[in-house]
Amino acid sequence: MGDVSIYDVAKVAGVHSSTVSRAFSRPEAVKPETRERILRIAGEMGYRVNSLGQALRRGSSNLVPLIVPDITNPFYGELAKSVAAAAGLRGYQVVLCLTEGDADETYRFLDAMSAHLSPFAIVAPSTRIDAGVLERTALARRTVIIDRVPQGLQVPTVFIDNRLGVKLALDHLLELGHRRIAYLTGTVGTYSAEVRVEAYRALVADHGIEPVVIRGGYSLAATERGAAEFLAIDPRPTAVIASNDLAAFGFISRLAEHGVRVPEDVSVTGFDGVPIGDNFNPGITTVAQPFDELGALAVAVAERFADDGSIVHEVLVPTLLVRRSTRRLL
Repeated sequence: MGDVSIYDVAKVAGVHSSTVSRAFSRPEAVKPETRERILRIAGEMGYRVNSLGQALRRGSSNLVPLIVPDITNPFYGELAKSVAAAAGLRGYQVVLCLTEGDADETYRFLDAMSAHLSPFAIVAPSTRIDAGVLERTALARRTVIIDRVPQGLQVPTVFIDNRLGVKLALDHLLELGHRRIAYLTGTVGTYSAEVRVEAYRALVADHGIEPVVIRGGYSLAATERGAAEFLAIDPRPTAVIASNDLAAFGFISRLAEHGVRVPEDVSVTGFDGVPIGDNFNPGITTVAQPFDELGALAVAVAERFADDGSIVHEVLVPTLLVRRSTRRLL
């Protein structure tokens, strides 16, 4: 059988070709029983929607790029799941774009997805975004930034209250009796990493505690360096706030290699609340981001921005998940 056209489906279904078109592009505009008959007949005949043709007629496709720096950090996996679920409910398909931390890749992906008539984009950049460069692409003017707040860029943002998150972790450790509390940094240069470490410095100063900042990260080299710095401190901190869960995982694993137990010898908290933290040994006490809300808001804000240019900045509230990696100081 040759290619089945929309006119072939319409003839068999006994409807006008425009009704078939609406059944696929605007299903709410077709009576349910008619739509179901059209979809059944189209499936039996092997009809496939010409997505490109639809996009060209509308001037917009349903392909939405989600641009992230990597997928080794489970934070981005959870983010991708929540964005894809929220986008799917609105009729969009998410295209995952991986930059490997290269800011130039962000601009290339935006250019490429502009050619695919994407209605908007969602970007979780690895570093601060250069407003001047980003605004060179048409799609960048319909972009929502997630998890970071760019300077001087007039686009919507959706991000967590990082300072509150650090405060939740610190207050938890203080309540457990800890006073020598260190901070393990994340990837240098990222917005969230900078905000969290500065929040730590300010918050411990409010309690009269000397800040102790350990250089961390989630690569093997970074976790080994972080563990070595911790082991060299005298007296050692009794608790450590890690900038993210993945850094906490690596840090705890390296400490175990040196016979340092968590939480018996040192309490450790994470940040992000990725589900795997509950299965880690020990389960990680962590500041949890509301991933479902994060994805849903990002899509809703992006769609609104693309429709009417509304620029809003949504700040989400984190919560503390207390597990077995922290304990009361004896």
